[in-house]
Amino acid sequence: MVGYLLVVLSVQADPIRLPDLGDPADSTLSITREKELGSEVMRQVRRQQTIVDDLIVKEYMSDLGYRLLEHADAALHDFQLFVVDDNAVNAFALPGGYLVFNSGLILTTENESELAAVVAHEISHVTQRHLARSFSHNSKMSAPLLATMIAGVFIGGEVGEAAVVAAGAGSAQSRINFTRKHEHEADRVGIDLLARSGFVADGMATLFEKMQRQSRLRGGAPLEYLSTHPVYETRIAEARARAEKYSAVTPTDSEVYRLVRARLRVLTNETPHQLAADIESVLDAEQTSDELMDRYALAMALLEGSQFRKAALQLDIAVQRFGSSKYLELLKADIQLRQGQDEQALQIMQALRNRYPADHIVTLEYARMLIDAGRAASAQDMLEEYVIFRPGDPDIYKLLARATKVVGDNAQSHAYMAEYFLASDEADKAISHIETALGNPIDDYHEESGLRARLRELKGQQQGDPGGEIE
Repeated sequence: MVGYLLVVLSVQADPIRLPDLGDPADSTLSITREKELGSEVMRQVRRQQTIVDDLIVKEYMSDLGYRLLEHADAALHDFQLFVVDDNAVNAFALPGGYLVFNSGLILTTENESELAAVVAHEISHVTQRHLARSFSHNSKMSAPLLATMIAGVFIGGEVGEAAVVAAGAGSAQSRINFTRKHEHEADRVGIDLLARSGFVADGMATLFEKMQRQSRLRGGAPLEYLSTHPVYETRIAEARARAEKYSAVTPTDSEVYRLVRARLRVLTNETPHQLAADIESVLDAEQTSDELMDRYALAMALLEGSQFRKAALQLDIAVQRFGSSKYLELLKADIQLRQGQDEQALQIMQALRNRYPADHIVTLEYARMLIDAGRAASAQDMLEEYVIFRPGDPDIYKLLARATKVVGDNAQSHAYMAEYFLASDEADKAISHIETALGNPIDDYHEESGLRARLRELKGQQQGDPGGEIE
């Protein structure tokens, strides 16, 4: 894995700006400081890469992560999983429980156990506190050199070697041994986590082998994941030997895993017309390995290309052959809304809400469609009730900001955007939105007082010691 990515994400990208970590000679990195460091690096990731902003993708990745975490021995952080729009086959863990997966990696997996293996591996790097342990390993280095060393140790590969040399950090072999130790430990803990969570324990070994084959097809150039997570024959053999210690599990893929792969094919494709033509060719030739998801992806691609009638037709064929489901109904409602059939779309969404009253995706998609259909006040009422049961969810606040803006409450809209940015670890932007909210007319004294108190609280937090010593 990319243990911890703490350096430049690409040659063109701005460098990651690390917060002041204090004097590394004091002790290892505390849980609090580890979270602060991860939060800062994640802010840079958001600025430099495109996060896939899709409810179904985000909810699935979160559910997969927490399915694994239920069986983790020690989870000291609240984990957050992100998917970035990047065809490179890669994934990385940041300190503090932030896990990032490229869309290209998800699309490379052929079954759910392979994807779960990568997630389990990244989780293990965090639960085993590899970053904090690297601080102890290099405790006599100065803070600037240590920051560079962290980048070199955990990014791995030739770029990591260069970072270590530039920092004057001593033996490259020592760095390699230390990184390999972390990789072996993450393999061991991750495979155990994979098996205990009901996945096929061999998923890690099969994915490693697949990546090696793809690298050979590229003329020996390693995939990005292998550049930062070196895989060699003994590591694959060890992963397979560990997996054999667990009881055999019949491999099954959930519908939503297959759906996420289908959605990512469309969401990360810049030419939906060509993608639709390619999928149609596969279906016409009867060469599909998953007709339901190919037709789902085809309907999505046609919708993205504004071919509404063709999209509806493909979805109808999928329903006739495989039966309806929550996800097919959601897409059907979206197609009808885009066609201007607002009432039919909202009827489908109301029926889904009645059937799944606590479903996060259904609730937020219904709210979005209400806003799009000109019923923002109804969306606001529904979301303000729902956020009580799921506080801190940025997607809810973003929709609330949109709904309140449409109904003309600019102050409340900016207040909700402030909560959105707070939930996304962007305190500066949150403060800016609260200040903008206070610049608008506010009739409710208690609402205004609450905003002023929130502003004082956030500014007070910013004026506190941003670095401090390593605890």
